[in-house]
Amino acid sequence: MFFIYSALLYLLAPIFFPIMAINLALRGKSRAGLRQRLGIFDDGFFGQRGSKTVWVHAVSVGETLAAVPLVSKLKYRNPGVQVYFSTVTETGNAVAREKLDPADRVFYFPFDFPFAVNSVIDKMRPDVFVVVETELWPNLLHALSRQGIPAVMVNGRISPRSYRNYYRARFFMRRVLALISRFSMQTAQDAVRIKAIGAPHERVIVAGNVKFDQACASIRDKGAGPVTRASLGLPESALVMVAGSTHGGEEEEVIAAYRKILVSNPDACLILAPRHPERLEAVRSLLAGASMPYRLKSGLGAAPSRMPGVILLDTMGELSGMYRVGDINFVGGSWVSVGGHNILEPAAFGKAVFHGPHMHNFAEIRDILMAAGVAKEVRDGVELAREGMRLVHEPERVRSITESAREALTANRGALERNVGLIESYIK
Repeated sequence: MFFIYSALLYLLAPIFFPIMAINLALRGKSRAGLRQRLGIFDDGFFGQRGSKTVWVHAVSVGETLAAVPLVSKLKYRNPGVQVYFSTVTETGNAVAREKLDPADRVFYFPFDFPFAVNSVIDKMRPDVFVVVETELWPNLLHALSRQGIPAVMVNGRISPRSYRNYYRARFFMRRVLALISRFSMQTAQDAVRIKAIGAPHERVIVAGNVKFDQACASIRDKGAGPVTRASLGLPESALVMVAGSTHGGEEEEVIAAYRKILVSNPDACLILAPRHPERLEAVRSLLAGASMPYRLKSGLGAAPSRMPGVILLDTMGELSGMYRVGDINFVGGSWVSVGGHNILEPAAFGKAVFHGPHMHNFAEIRDILMAAGVAKEVRDGVELAREGMRLVHEPERVRSITESAREALTANRGALERNVGLIESYIK
C-alpha cells in the first residue's frame, strides 16, 4: 500500500512541482522553506541534542498556538529536552518563531516523499513524533515506524468533512493509523470518528481540548501584550467592534454591520483582522471602494492620533489582544463554509462572542459557550449590528457574560496537563 502511495506521489510530481514553481515566483517568501521541504538543511541545524529529542508538528497558526503552551510546559518540566517544531504554512512558521523559545528549532515540514522524510528523521533522530490535532502523512509515519520511533496525536480532532474523506479511504487509513502509538482526542465524537476510520480502539483516549487551557492562560496574563484603547489611539468612550479571522465574502457583511452601528454611534471603531495576511490588499481595496477610511495597525506608531474609524490589523499574533478592547466581537470563517475559528479567544477576556452558522470545526466549543450564554449565532451583518447593539445597552447582561465565560473556561481545562503527561510517557 505504501509503495503504491509513493508511486502516485512521484507520478504527480511533474504536475505538482511546476505549480509550486509558479507559486514561488509569485510569493518570494516561500523560497526560504523549499529546501527544508525537500529534506535539505544547513549544516548544524540538527547539531543540538538534548537528553531527549521531540519533534512537534502543527499545520498552521491555530495548531501552532495550541502547541505553544504544550511545548513550554513540556520543557519546563523536562529542561534537557530538545524540541524541533515543524509547520506547513508560512504564517504558522512565523508564529512559531515568535512564540517559541529561540532554542527550539523551527522548520518547514517535508514533502511526504520517502527521500525527504527519511532525510529529516536521519538528521534529527527524534525520540518521539507529536502531531497536533490531525495531520496524517503516510510515508512519514511509515518511516518513523520502521525506525522504532513512536508517533502520538495530541489535541486530536476529526472535522465532519475530514471524516467523510478519510472514511471513504478507510481501507488504506487503517494501515496508516496502525502506525500511531496513541490518539489523544478532544471529544468523545472525535474518538468515535478516529476509531471508525481505522484507529486501534485500545490506543484512543479522550483528553479534552488544549485551547481551553490556552484561553485560561489568557485570563491570567490578559492576553498578547498591553493592548489598550489608548495604545490604539481610540477614545475610552468609543464603541469598538472587532471582526477577527475573516474570509472573503465576510468583510462585506462586517462593513454593513459597522455602517449601521455608525448611525447611532458616529465615534465607533472597527478593528478588522483578515485570517490570511495575503488578503490584506484585497481588503484594503474593499475598504477604499466602500469609502471607509482606515489605518494599518503597523502604522499607528508610538503615539497614534486619537480618531475613530477602521483599524486594519496587518501584524501577526495580536488578534487575541484586540478582543480585549472590543465591545462587539465577531469571529469569522463562520459566515462562509470554512467551519469557524477559535471563539475562545474573546471569551477568555470575559467577552460575548458572535459567530455565523458554519461552526462545524468548533462545534463542541460553540455548544459549551452557547449553553453558558456567551456565544450567539448571527446570520449576517444586519443581525450582528442589531444583536451587538442590544448587548451594548444591557450592562447587567455584559457582567453576567463575563462571569459565565470564565466559569465555562475553568470547568473545561486540564487537557494540557493530560497531553504533556502523555508525551512524557514516551520520553521517560
